[in-house]
Amino acid sequence: MNDKIDMVSLPKKSFWHLSIPIIVFCIFDAIYGIVDMAWISQISVHASFAVGVSMPFVSLIFSFGDSIGQGANSLMSRYMGIDDYESAYNSLIHGIILTNIIWFFIVLCALFTQGIVYSVDQANSYLLVWDYLIPIIAFAYVFMFVNFFSETLQSEGNSRIPTIFIVSSNILNIILDPIFIFNLNLGVKGASYATVLSSVIPFIVFVYLYLSGRTKIPLSMKYFKFRPYILVEIFKVALPNFLDDGLWAFSASFINGILVIRMGEIGPVLYSASNKLKTLLSSPIKGYGRALMSVVGHLFGAHKFDELNEMYKYALKVSLITTVAVMIGFIILRDYAFSFFSITGMQTEIFWIAILGTVIMLSIPFSIISSKMLDGFGKSMYSLLFTCIKIGLETALIFVLNIMLANANCVLIGITVSEIIFAIVYYVFLRYLFNNFDRKYENKDVVKTFKVDNESLKEDEKNNKDSAKENKVMKKILLNVALIAMTIAVIWIVLSPISVNNYPIFLGGIICLAICTVSIYLITRLNRPTISLLGFFISTAILFIFMHSYGNESILWFIIVEIFIVLITIILKLK
Repeated sequence: MNDKIDMVSLPKKSFWHLSIPIIVFCIFDAIYGIVDMAWISQISVHASFAVGVSMPFVSLIFSFGDSIGQGANSLMSRYMGIDDYESAYNSLIHGIILTNIIWFFIVLCALFTQGIVYSVDQANSYLLVWDYLIPIIAFAYVFMFVNFFSETLQSEGNSRIPTIFIVSSNILNIILDPIFIFNLNLGVKGASYATVLSSVIPFIVFVYLYLSGRTKIPLSMKYFKFRPYILVEIFKVALPNFLDDGLWAFSASFINGILVIRMGEIGPVLYSASNKLKTLLSSPIKGYGRALMSVVGHLFGAHKFDELNEMYKYALKVSLITTVAVMIGFIILRDYAFSFFSITGMQTEIFWIAILGTVIMLSIPFSIISSKMLDGFGKSMYSLLFTCIKIGLETALIFVLNIMLANANCVLIGITVSEIIFAIVYYVFLRYLFNNFDRKYENKDVVKTFKVDNESLKEDEKNNKDSAKENKVMKKILLNVALIAMTIAVIWIVLSPISVNNYPIFLGGIICLAICTVSIYLITRLNRPTISLLGFFISTAILFIFMHSYGNESILWFIIVEIFIVLITIILKLK
C-alpha cells in the first residue's frame, strides 16, 4: 500500500471529497437510464412495456455486485479505521470470491429463464422482454464487477476514477443506443447490446488497476486467508442491501400488476418513467449516502462516536437542502421531463406525481442517509428489517386502497404514506443507537481484528480457540441449511415425475437419486469429494440426456441439490 488512508481526522472534508464524484456518477447513470428509456419509447409501446417489466430483474443483477461491493467497502473501511490493513486486503479478496460464486448462480438460473418467460405468455411484449434480457444476463459478470470495484475503490478514498470511467461508459451508451436500435435495426436488443459494450470499458480498466498494483489496496493472493468471520461481516451488509433491491423488485412487479389492471400498458410505462426521474432527482442523496458509508466505517472503527453523530446530522442537513432545491426545479419542469418518454395527455396524473413526489423526496434523505450509516456500522440487518416492514405496509396500503378507490391513485398514496412513516422510524432508531454507542463499545472493538500480537501468546491461543469455535458454529448452521434445502429438492425430484405419470422420468430420477445417495456417503463418511462430484456430473448427464424433453423442472431441482452438495463439501473441509 502506498499511503495510509485517513478519513478520521477530517471527516467532513473526506465526505465532500468522496461525494462530489459519486454524485456526478449517479446523475450520469440516471441520465443514461432516462435517455435509454426515451430511445426505446420511440420504438413502440410494447418495447417500453418490455423494458419497464424487465427493469426489476436487471436491477437485481446490478445489485449483486453493488451489494457485495458495499459489504466489502464497509468491512475494509472499519479495518482501516483500526490500522489492520492486511485484514482489509483479505476482505477485498473474499468479496471477489463471493461475487464469482453469485455470478455462477445467475448463469445457472438463466439456463431456465427462457422457458419460464415463454411459458408465461408468448405475446409480442413478453418476447421483447426476453430479447432485452438475454445480453444482460449473458454479460452479468461484467456488470457485477464494475459495480463491485467501484464500491471497493471508494473505501480507499478513491471515487474519482470510478466516476470518470463509468460516466464515460454511460456517455458511450447514450451514443450507441440510437445506432444499435435504429441504424442497425436491432430494436430492443440494440439497447441491451449498447449497454453491454459500453460496460466492458470500465470493467477492463478496474481489473487492470488492481492487477497492475495501481491501487492503494493491493489485490494479491498472498494476503488471502479464508476466514468465515469476514464472509459473515460482508454478508451482514451485502445481503440486506440485495434483499432491499429484491423487495423493491417484488414491490415494482406488484405495482405493475395493479397499474396494468387500472390503466392498461401505459400504467407500467408511467411508473417506469416516474422511477427513472426519481432516480435522477435522488442522485445527490445517493451520492451523499455512499460517501458517508466509507467515512462512517473509518470513524466507527476508530471509536469516534461523537463525530459520527455530527456527520449524521450534517449529511441530513445537506441532503434536505439539496432535495428542496431539486424538487422546486422538477415541479416547474415536470411536463417537459415526462415528454422524454412520449407520455402525453396525462397532465393530471403528472401533476399529482409531482406534488406527492415532493413529499416522498423530502422523506428519502432520512431513509438513504440512515441506511448508509447502518451499512458503515455493519448493521445493515436493521435496514433490511425496516425495508421488509415498509414494503409490507406499502403493499398492504396499495392493495386496500385499490379496492376502496378502484383507480391508480392507490399506488401514489400508498408509497407516500409508507415513505413518511419510515423516514420517522429511521431517524428515531439512529438517535437511539448514537445514545448507546459509548456504553456498548466502551471496552470492546467494533470489528474483530486479526493482527498478530507478539507480546501475548495467550491472546493468540484465545484467538485460535475463538476461530475454531466460529468455524464449528458456521459448519453447523450452513450444513443444516444445506441439508434442509437438499431434502426439499430431493422430495420435489421424486414427486415431479410421479405427478406427470411418466415412467422414463421416474426411472431416471430413481437412478440419479441412487447416485446422489452414494455421493453423499462418499463426502460425509469416506472423504472422497472428487469422486462424489463426478457422481453428480454423471447424474446431471443422465437427467439431460434421458429426461430433457420430459422434466426441465426436475433437472433444475437436481442441479440445486448438486450445488448444496458442493457447499457441504466446502463446509466439511473447513479447519
